[in-house]
Amino acid sequence: MGKPPEIDAPGKDAASSFDNRNDVPTIYFDIAPAYGVMSGIVQIELGQRVLIPHSDDSVDVRFVTSGRLRCSAAAAMHLRNALDASLKMLEQPAPNPVGASKLN
Repeated sequence: MGKPPEIDAPGKDAASSFDNRNDVPTIYFDIAPAYGVMSGIVQIELGQRVLIPHSDDSVDVRFVTSGRLRCSAAAAMHLRNALDASLKMLEQPAPNPVGASKLN
């Protein structure tokens, strides 16, 4: 296992650099059914909806764990701010595409 990346001390640089990597997982979830704090660490459980087919053509709907978030309070605030900003984007009306615009 490789050495973890160096982490700059707080206040060292006003604008931290961000390295975009393509080998990290994308986490999809439908619900956040449980959350809490333990020893100062924010804990959030994530779940996704799955369909379980049966031989009689019936289907059960269940939720299964899709991920677990663990972070500091500062990281949780960054996540909350990103979620709030993303939800605000959903409230804005989508612009009309050129092909769908009305002509006189």
